[in-house]
Amino acid sequence: MEAGLLRPITDPDEPEWIAPGSESEPRPRDGYVVSFTVFHERGLGSPADSFMRALPHYYGVELQNFSPNSIAQAAIFVAVCEGYLGIAPHWELWLHLFRATFTTKPGGTRGARKVQRAGGCTLHVRQDRQSLYIPAQLSSSNRRWYDGWFYLRNDGGGLPPYTGRVVESQPEKWGYGVVKADQPRLEPLLRALGKLRDHGLSAAVVVAAFHRRRVLPLMARRRRLFEMTPGDSIAGVKMSAFALTDDETLRRVREAVDGKPKIDDLMPFPMRPSRGYVSLVSWMLSRLSPFWSVVLLRRSHRD
Repeated sequence: MEAGLLRPITDPDEPEWIAPGSESEPRPRDGYVVSFTVFHERGLGSPADSFMRALPHYYGVELQNFSPNSIAQAAIFVAVCEGYLGIAPHWELWLHLFRATFTTKPGGTRGARKVQRAGGCTLHVRQDRQSLYIPAQLSSSNRRWYDGWFYLRNDGGGLPPYTGRVVESQPEKWGYGVVKADQPRLEPLLRALGKLRDHGLSAAVVVAAFHRRRVLPLMARRRRLFEMTPGDSIAGVKMSAFALTDDETLRRVREAVDGKPKIDDLMPFPMRPSRGYVSLVSWMLSRLSPFWSVVLLRRSHRD
């Protein structure tokens, strides 16, 4: 909570989160799920936003079945949509660029693998579409991340209830994308991503930007990133009114992203609506069909 990643406890009877006691394995009470400290460092907030709620339902998993990099990829994608494209998170764009993969961990004997009680479903950019997205090579080291578990209140029941599910195989659905006939509608957004990439946008830059704003992209917020204004109340938008130091921002970026970026590399241009952001509205709309222009404009103003 002190790091600005969890909400303060306001209801002692049904607290927003509960630290585990002496139990050796999770046993959440009704209305709670199992989360991990690293998930919130990567951009998960509570209550979860509609995009985060959709992910486990679509892939048929529970929150604990995601990996830290899965949460990071989702948070970065939401921030790219809101903070740089200037639209609400775009589900079809996500399906076009990302897929889920079944992951295991080393077993007790040489070459053996076994399923994971935490993790097992990794969300990542499709290998053949990496050139369509921003550079997003995430951390290859999340050592013993599953040790930092706790109970998170499942506000509104938006996330699947905890049953202790273990992912044991990869459903065919995890590889599904957007049908070919609908893919041309995504071209304006893909070209806009290319323009942002050419201007230096990367996963590291995005992670630094949302932490600087003290926003958790996967939290249900009263304002989207492109709607934020300096004089607005932080309630329901930001996790803290206090700015992070450059050292703490850099630490969070390096925990999430592979490599060792420097602080000077993380500010090529600001997020919307800050002065100096890369404008894409007229550029994108000039390439959209009249019908899709209306759809995009409606998406960008949807609550």
